[in-house]
Amino acid sequence: MSYASFNYAPWRSNDDNLWYTPDSEVLAVLEEWAAATRQNRKDDILKNYVANLVIFDVLPSMNYESAESYRRSWEEWQPETQGEAIFNLENLTITAGSDIAFAHGFIRGGGTLLDGRAFQDLVRATFCLMKVNGSWVVQHQHVSKPYEHS
Repeated sequence: MSYASFNYAPWRSNDDNLWYTPDSEVLAVLEEWAAATRQNRKDDILKNYVANLVIFDVLPSMNYESAESYRRSWEEWQPETQGEAIFNLENLTITAGSDIAFAHGFIRGGGTLLDGRAFQDLVRATFCLMKVNGSWVVQHQHVSKPYEHS
């Protein structure tokens, strides 16, 4: 089995010829997830996630052992914004084989709250995916942020 690793910076090319390789298919899944999150399309956010995934997140409860438990937590931490939120994948590196892949990089989130206050944050993210029935699905996601000692 061969693997390839690619780094996708925000300025990357969208050359149509790249969309047929495992790494670009994984990129498409992750960009679709980011767009759904940015646009607060809750029914689409976990579309490419397995039901029994494990998510380690920067926010409480920090450990989710199913897509459903993760979804139930959204109302507690997903802020409503004026217009589309900021939720961008940055410096994403994808390593993909024929049926397994992982990606890591950063997520920049932010926006303007309904009361007019702006917010922004940068976190690390790792994704583990498998190809199931011909489609890439996320099996594990880990989002973290360095501890800031005060």
